[in-house]
Amino acid sequence: MRKLLFMLMCIFISIPTIANAHTELSSSNPKEGEMVTEELDEIVLDFAGAIEELSTMKLMKDGEEVSLSQVQVQDKKMFGTPSAPLENGSYIIDWTIAGEDGHPISGKVSFSVQIEGMHEEKEAAQPKAANQENEQQDKGEVEKENQTSSNPVTTIITVLLFVILGLSLVLLFRKKRK
Repeated sequence: MRKLLFMLMCIFISIPTIANAHTELSSSNPKEGEMVTEELDEIVLDFAGAIEELSTMKLMKDGEEVSLSQVQVQDKKMFGTPSAPLENGSYIIDWTIAGEDGHPISGKVSFSVQIEGMHEEKEAAQPKAANQENEQQDKGEVEKENQTSSNPVTTIITVLLFVILGLSLVLLFRKKRK
């Protein structure tokens, strides 16, 4: 009975550390919500731990993918090079990585580009209020997705912990009754 109790305690203590072993985004260039005012030559995502070569990113503008000429992974960083200069507007970096533990993790980073003198005719045709509304919607969606990206894993692990703990207590009390 003591062995069973000891094993349960070890499992209970070790599972939260396993769940938190996932690599997460520690910084990015451009940063979340940043307004880029100069030409962006390279996108850099820096993660807390090493990431696998399978990791990738997409650059999205208005729901359409913007071409990246190169996506490269080096240790804890992922680099993306835009094929052409970015137009003014709102962008989302949609990234997916495979961390050291092999689990896929994804997230988004939103930013906007506002370079004076670039594509003035295009911007004059679009009402500013519509642009601001779209930016606010994009930011709200990104914040929701970033908040929920790791919640399912944590929820599943928590539920499993309680099921294991409950079953262990049932087995423990059954043995005491006999």
